[in-house]
Amino acid sequence: MSLQSESAWTRTTTDAVHTASVLTIVMSQDHNRGAVSPTHVSESDVLPVASESESLDSVFRALSDHRRRCVCHYLVRADEPMAVTELAELLAASTTEKTPAVLTPEEVEKSHAELLRIHLPKLTEAGIVEHDDGVVRLVESPSVVDCLEAAADVDLK
Repeated sequence: MSLQSESAWTRTTTDAVHTASVLTIVMSQDHNRGAVSPTHVSESDVLPVASESESLDSVFRALSDHRRRCVCHYLVRADEPMAVTELAELLAASTTEKTPAVLTPEEVEKSHAELLRIHLPKLTEAGIVEHDDGVVRLVESPSVVDCLEAAADVDLK
């Protein structure tokens, strides 16, 4: 079989699990659309992308920041809506590794401003929390709860 006559290219990769085996994939040019596709992949091999995938991506992006996960952990622990001011104090204590009693007003204010400008909008946009009138509540979502439980194993040690 001549690869030159088929306008194809070959890529060789090593299987990470079986380092001794080598996989060669022959790619052919799709002249109708200009796309490159593997010649041995059938439609049944392609994994479907769930419509909820973008939403889950948004949740992962929002929870990628430790401070936003802390906000969610505090809301889960409280099991009820919390005041933004209370969350700001807890977050300031967490990020400075101080007890709330020894925090300076500047530390709490900085945390409060970051909550309002950065963290709460990102969590709200991802559908993780709702906030209004100075109160924040966790939105019930199985995917968010699963993500938070997995993160708690690392975050709350």
